Amino acid sequence: MDPLRAVVSVMLGLVLGSFFNVIIYRVPRRESIVHPGSHCPKCNRPIRAWENIPVFSYVFLGGKCSGCKARIPIFYPLVELATGFAGIALYLFLIAPALAKFHSPVMMATSILQSLILLIVIPITVIDIFHFLIPDVLTLPALALAIVCAFLPGGITPLQCGLGIIAGGGFLYFAGFLGERVLRRGNAMGFGDVKLMALVGAAFGWKTAFLTIVLSAFTGSIAGIALLVHGKLSKDHKIPFGPFLSLGLWTTVFFGDKLISTYWALVGRIIGH
Repeated sequence: MDPLRAVVSVMLGLVLGSFFNVIIYRVPRRESIVHPGSHCPKCNRPIRAWENIPVFSYVFLGGKCSGCKARIPIFYPLVELATGFAGIALYLFLIAPALAKFHSPVMMATSILQSLILLIVIPITVIDIFHFLIPDVLTLPALALAIVCAFLPGGITPLQCGLGIIAGGGFLYFAGFLGERVLRRGNAMGFGDVKLMALVGAAFGWKTAFLTIVLSAFTGSIAGIALLVHGKLSKDHKIPFGPFLSLGLWTTVFFGDKLISTYWALVGRIIGH
C-alpha cells in the first residue's frame, strides 16, 4: 500500500468519525443530524470550520469550547481516531483484496457493505455505553440492504443470508428469552442487540455471526465478573452488550480463522495426550 492511499484512508476515517460524533449525540435525542449545523451543546454557539477539524481542533482548542469554555468530552477525538485507524484497516484487509480479486460488482458492493457495518458499530458502541440503546436507524436500513444484496448474483446467497439472520438475531433472541425465564427478569437481552446480530448474520453469514456471539459472551462475562469483584457493578445492574458484540465482530472478521485453527490445534493436542 502506497503512502498516499494510507493517508487518504486515514483522512476519510477521521472525517467519518467526526460525522459519527454527530450521530452519537443527536440520534439518541431524536434530533436531526442535518439541521442545525454543528454547535456547542452548552452555549449553542455555531462551530466554525477551523474548529471542526477532526482531532486537531480538539488539541488546538485545549479540549474546550472557544466560546463558553465548556469541556469537550474526550470521546469525541477518540471516536475520530478510532474511525481513522478503522478506515486504513478496512482498506488493507477488505477493500484492497476485493479490488485485487474483482469478480463482480456485487462482490465489491458486499465488501463495501461489510466495511460500512464494521464502521457503524463504532457509534453504536458509544451510544450503547451512554444510553443502553442500539438505534434502529443504524441497523435496520443496513439489514434491508444486506437482504437485497443477497438476492443479487455474485455475492452472499439468500440461503447464507437467511441462516446468518437465524444464527445471529435468532440465537441471541432465544438467549435473551431463556435469560428472562432463568433470571425471572424482563429485558435480559435488548432487541437492539438482536437486530444488530441479525444484520451481522445477513451481511457476513452464520459462521461470523455465531463466532461473534461466542466471543462477545466470553469477553462480556469476564468484564462483568471483573466489575463485580471490584465493586463497580451491583448484581442487579445491567451492562451494555453492544460494545462486546462490536469487539467480537471486529475480532471475528480479522482473526476468526486464526482463532478457530488455534482452538482446534489445542483440542487435538489435548486429545492426543
